[in-house]
Amino acid sequence: DDAGSAGQAAGALAYALLRTEARFALAGYSSSLNLKSAAEARASGRLLVTAGASRTSIFTAGAPDASLVFGLLPPGDNYDESLLASIVHIASEIDAGRANLPDGARCGPNGCRAGLRLSFICVGLTMLGECARFREIAGRHFGVENIAEDVYIPLNLSAAALSNGLLRCKEDRVTVLYIVSKVFEALPEVLSALELVDYTPYAVAGKGMTQSKSYREKVQRGWWQGSHVLDNTIWDESSTTTGEFSGMTSAAFSSRFQQRWAYRPSYLGAAQFAALCALSKAIEAANSLEVETVANEMRLMNLSEFYARVKFDAFGQIAVMPHVTQVPTPLRSKHPGEFDHFMYKTVWPGKGSDFTFPFPSWAFRRCFFERVDLDGTACFGRGHCSAGGACVCQDGWEGVSCEIPRATSSDTMTIVVAVLGAVIAAAAFATLVRLYYRRSQRKLQARLAALFAILHDAHWMRDSQRVSQAWKSLQNFGYTPARASEEVARRSKAQSEEAGVCVAHLLSQDFADLARSRTDKEDPTFYDMKDTFFFGPKPIGQEQTCPRDGGAGCALIDTLVPAHRRRCTHFLSWTWGYTLSTVQDGLSTWTAIEGLAPSEVFLFMCFFVNNQYRILSGKQVSAAELEHTFEACLTRAGRMVALLDTWDNPRYLNRIWTIFEQHVAIQKKLPVTMVLTSGATDALIAQYEAGKPGLLRVMNALTKVNSESAEAHVPDDAEAVKSIILSSSTFSDVDTQIIDFMLHWMSSTFEAHMKQIMAPAGKVGLRKSRTGLSVTVGTESEGFGYFSAFKKSLSSLSEIPEDEDSSTVYVSSDLSTYEKPSAAKFEL
Repeated sequence: DDAGSAGQAAGALAYALLRTEARFALAGYSSSLNLKSAAEARASGRLLVTAGASRTSIFTAGAPDASLVFGLLPPGDNYDESLLASIVHIASEIDAGRANLPDGARCGPNGCRAGLRLSFICVGLTMLGECARFREIAGRHFGVENIAEDVYIPLNLSAAALSNGLLRCKEDRVTVLYIVSKVFEALPEVLSALELVDYTPYAVAGKGMTQSKSYREKVQRGWWQGSHVLDNTIWDESSTTTGEFSGMTSAAFSSRFQQRWAYRPSYLGAAQFAALCALSKAIEAANSLEVETVANEMRLMNLSEFYARVKFDAFGQIAVMPHVTQVPTPLRSKHPGEFDHFMYKTVWPGKGSDFTFPFPSWAFRRCFFERVDLDGTACFGRGHCSAGGACVCQDGWEGVSCEIPRATSSDTMTIVVAVLGAVIAAAAFATLVRLYYRRSQRKLQARLAALFAILHDAHWMRDSQRVSQAWKSLQNFGYTPARASEEVARRSKAQSEEAGVCVAHLLSQDFADLARSRTDKEDPTFYDMKDTFFFGPKPIGQEQTCPRDGGAGCALIDTLVPAHRRRCTHFLSWTWGYTLSTVQDGLSTWTAIEGLAPSEVFLFMCFFVNNQYRILSGKQVSAAELEHTFEACLTRAGRMVALLDTWDNPRYLNRIWTIFEQHVAIQKKLPVTMVLTSGATDALIAQYEAGKPGLLRVMNALTKVNSESAEAHVPDDAEAVKSIILSSSTFSDVDTQIIDFMLHWMSSTFEAHMKQIMAPAGKVGLRKSRTGLSVTVGTESEGFGYFSAFKKSLSSLSEIPEDEDSSTVYVSSDLSTYEKPSAAKFEL
């Protein structure tokens, strides 16, 4: 069992090859797991065929035209290229009259192509890097000016975030939504939200989004809202090609697969079969089992199979463009038994008539599928649905669904005369009732809102008496005791997950005494505290029920008194290797500089907020759990505080978790406040005042970032976090990002210090000594001009003549310009 670890997968492969002396191997699914397996195959001189990896770096790591690793999935970017190209193609075909608009659909006044405007829906923090990369691809097809702002949705698929994001897209006239997510549940949520806000884009697309079993089964049961979504696949199940080696068609393969496994195969099943066909064909052609001879046949292969044409590029990856698929309209029937088979239709490359584009309006589709007779025929077969969703009835029929025979003119007059008086009276009465009802509803909603506000505050304060009183009042509004119990549990869980630890508590003598007495150390690290807080003779919170999962053992935050736990206001990025004094000094100086009351600041601090009994005992996979918790809380807080113990080789830049946190905060363009302890601040300023040597020392210390070799206290966590990074970026890109950020911070502190030197009497620039140093680094639009010039100045420090006084620093007199800046001289 490789437990989802790339390292373990590679180890398992190496063990299998050595134990069996095999010369050829088939890899498993996912690019992350294949990364190290491919390296192991090359190192051991074995031939590896993978049918589950599309990441190009797996193959380009080898020498061109000498590959020992072959992949049956095309490069990942090809999937996105094909989806985006197909949308532009069909829009152009409709404008040229070579394809027709579907019923109930329409483009803008300037045509379909001119109306294309795209936005990416990025689900989860780790997808932000992917979205940034996809924007470049989309710009080539749609034009950069037609790429709108991304919509970010947290992993918990918040309905509010999704609705707000889609409404923003609707206002921005976005016509194409592209979902970027590793969570399959994102697609149904997006489609449901689109219907809810009555927003009909031209197209909804997403790589792999229609592959989940739950989605397919839902569509099979008649969920018409799930139709028309664009996806892609390397294998076209409707293809009639007969394989040269297998002698099978796609239909024959599907039939045999289903007989064997009792479900229909996905493209991954066909890819694995094709991998075996390709390897077998190469062995036969080579008439040998020698690895290099067989590998050479693989490199030369041009095999036509039902799966695809198997032909590899110079690095061993299949050289084909994926097909674009579309989920067809389900059968119009109210009998679930008829939806027993799910089949995509291939729409590109192919005939424009197969492509449903743009989407028909929600109103039209609702009419088409819901205003039906028992046979599922729209408008009872006596009319047709308009784009606005109304049934346009044939002569002789009327009603919402054309279900009522139309009365003659004489019948109509009789009816009108008979009921006219009653209608007028009823309308007047109904108006009065409606006004009274609306007024009553407003009062009811206001009262409920007030009661829930009381309940919310009482929960935070753990005031059981006020909670009980609030629920007694809510019972008058129909809230039963059972519903009350469920709501209490839900709110307790939410508040536990959203809580932060109060800075006043962290700075208190009570907490210091607890840490020292538990660890028997004067200045313990938080690793020292972990052993005694959670695994000592009297573990804190071990006997307390966790409000999140109902199990024994809760997070440390749940044991604190109400005044010390409230909704988190800031996310603290730090490491458990810091000592008690480092954390207290850093937080004390930060709150003093910012003018914050420690009693009103609540930090997401993993030591307190995460349930360490679940993580440290190994009962949970910590990396995945922590990623989700981290993302949700960082999004809620909206700002990060990064605590450094020193500027000189800080521990912060050697830990993978803090590097990852910084990377995500930068990607989300969140403000990050860098905090140093008072002693470290004085040491940093001393280096600035040392001139050129000092600046170079600081620069060198803050640019030693190597995310690939960064560590975590738990090795499996390091492996998992690095996999998350590699899923959307590269180590070198992350390193560059962090280095630029640290230099930006350095430039900000240096600028503040220079302002202090040049400030008139009474003006304070950079605060040091007891007030410490705190600089918030913003986004590119918030001062990167100074940083760019400062970075250029740093790079030119080595060009200063050796005979100059080393305490002389050259600084551009115009730090917003880069071209040939004039220099001013400051004697420090």
